[in-house]
Amino acid sequence: MANEDIIKTWVQDQLKELGYSIENKNLAKESSRETFPRLAEAMIHSSKRQTKSSGSSDFAYLVKGNYTEQTYLILIETKADTSQDENIQNEQLLFDVKSTINYAANGAVWYAKSIQKETKLFPKIIAIGVSGNYKHQKISPYYVNETGGVIALPKPTGFAEFTAERVDEYYRINVEHQIPQSELNAEELKKYASKLHNDIRDYTSLKNSLKAPLVAAILLAIHSKNLVLNDLKGSPSSKNNDGMIIYRDIQAYLDDRKLQEPDFDDSKITPILQEFEFLYGLQSLYKPSEDLNGHSPLYQFTSDLFEVYNTVKIGDDADLLGDFYSEFVKYNDSDGSVLGIVLTPAHITGLMADLLQIGKQNYLLDPTTGSGAFLVAGMNRMVSQISKDDANYEQQFREIVGNHLYGVENERSIYAVAASNMILRGDGKSNMSYGSFFDYKLDVNRDANDSKTTIYGRAPKVDRILMNPPYSQGKKAPEIKFIKHSLEILDNGGKLAVIVPISVFVTGGKGIAKSEFLEFKEWLLKDYIIEAVITMNPQTFYPTATQTVIAIIQKNVGVGQCSKKTKLVNFSDDGFNVIPKKGIIPNGTNIDKRKKLIDVVVNDYDAPDDFMMKIQLTKDNEWVHNAHYTNPDKPTDADFVNAIADFISFKQDMILHGRGDIFHD
Repeated sequence: MANEDIIKTWVQDQLKELGYSIENKNLAKESSRETFPRLAEAMIHSSKRQTKSSGSSDFAYLVKGNYTEQTYLILIETKADTSQDENIQNEQLLFDVKSTINYAANGAVWYAKSIQKETKLFPKIIAIGVSGNYKHQKISPYYVNETGGVIALPKPTGFAEFTAERVDEYYRINVEHQIPQSELNAEELKKYASKLHNDIRDYTSLKNSLKAPLVAAILLAIHSKNLVLNDLKGSPSSKNNDGMIIYRDIQAYLDDRKLQEPDFDDSKITPILQEFEFLYGLQSLYKPSEDLNGHSPLYQFTSDLFEVYNTVKIGDDADLLGDFYSEFVKYNDSDGSVLGIVLTPAHITGLMADLLQIGKQNYLLDPTTGSGAFLVAGMNRMVSQISKDDANYEQQFREIVGNHLYGVENERSIYAVAASNMILRGDGKSNMSYGSFFDYKLDVNRDANDSKTTIYGRAPKVDRILMNPPYSQGKKAPEIKFIKHSLEILDNGGKLAVIVPISVFVTGGKGIAKSEFLEFKEWLLKDYIIEAVITMNPQTFYPTATQTVIAIIQKNVGVGQCSKKTKLVNFSDDGFNVIPKKGIIPNGTNIDKRKKLIDVVVNDYDAPDDFMMKIQLTKDNEWVHNAHYTNPDKPTDADFVNAIADFISFKQDMILHGRGDIFHD
């Protein structure tokens, strides 16, 4: 079988699984005259040799979107070598004869442009270049509009994006630049968050660090069922102002929970109430305003948040309320850093919970809880494993939320937000601990020699840890210190997933000497298995420019890594793109790319070297994918031209800045 026949067979097999085949008469191979005669007529002058003779793509099919009923023409061209995927110069496909003949994407797009010149029968064309073999492929899709305009599309892992179920959404996101359907609920919450942010700015003097606690306090008061909107009458009295009414409702609710659940004690309640004292102490919050029809700002905020609370059903959509917190704090210096929160995107917290395969039997700890996003992701995964038809559903639900989720937070304002967040989701006991994580240990390991500052967690064990430790803390609290203490708490056989800057696994991170880093790596290899180190999308924490990795580590005391190899993964293309003013959103390829990652890391599927390499780690070698991978593709002519242009530009810049000497022998 010739090389190009191999990749053509792969394409056919993939399309057949999706319902497109020659046998079904909905797929044309090489000649479309029998299956799609109008397409054959439209390609009568489309030869890739540009001789005005007829042409024919390797594969073609038509797909009608389920939602819009629009028809898309899908054209596919193949090449045997991935170096013949596409020929690009200055970020544009080249359409000289050599490029259209020898490169898959260039040829496919040439056909599409030729069709658009010939007829208006196919207004929406997606032209796809596919290169490689049965094990390793490159897929490069482009959209070609009615005027022949070309738009580069996100690279998928297969052809599922080009089926009736998903093509409309893929088109909406990447051609029309619309918000994905999956993000529309978040868009509604953004509107609430925007309005609330503007109202707080306009009607109060509240500082940024108290805005998230304000939201948490009001939602907790609403959740208590004690608060009635009409109770907020705008009294100026220090004993009965609107802030005091909300505060007392929260206090009564927490005291009642303490009576029901003795382990929900003053050590958990007091920091929450202390953080909420500003409610009755800041006059601009409770003073009536003519601009608000004689009501106080607290009345207005509470009215709005009643609508949020009633819209977001805690049991059904547990992630949405967390999204509201995230969207709200984004209005404070863009990323929430003013509040001390490093916002881990929801798609990352969910991904990490999946990578650890968290189950309802596990005991989950987040050592640096922030707003509680990891605990929510773990809880959602645990609860999803209980059948709602099970007669013991409620009992199992209470067991999970009451006894399997644990967190630690050092910042009081964020602790109040996180604890409230978990209570709102049904975690009545709210196993959040307030204080330094480095003072935290499990109560089952209590010792007479423990420090007076020791914080005791009540979990019988911890066998799963999800964490995003504080970044760039230098010598005071380097990321590896958080990782080490977490692993020491972890039960033997348990697993940890941590997301940190890539520098932590390259140099040890900020403030870490080389000798310390080597000691840390040696310590890890002795009693732990580093199962995977995954290089993430550099835009994951947009707008903060931080390249991160996720490490999956299993405790294996007395055995350690031994001869077990580690999966070093390049997941920089995760199917999420940055859209200005909207943030990082899925581009339609994210579902399959996430599945591929789970299959490789969890299910031990094989993958090409550009995605995953299995490496025997030592304390002296590199622990990230790009240090071991060399791109085997031959450079194209355009690559050579671009490299020369980059060098000339660099040289000229150095000369203009007085550094021309570096080019002298």
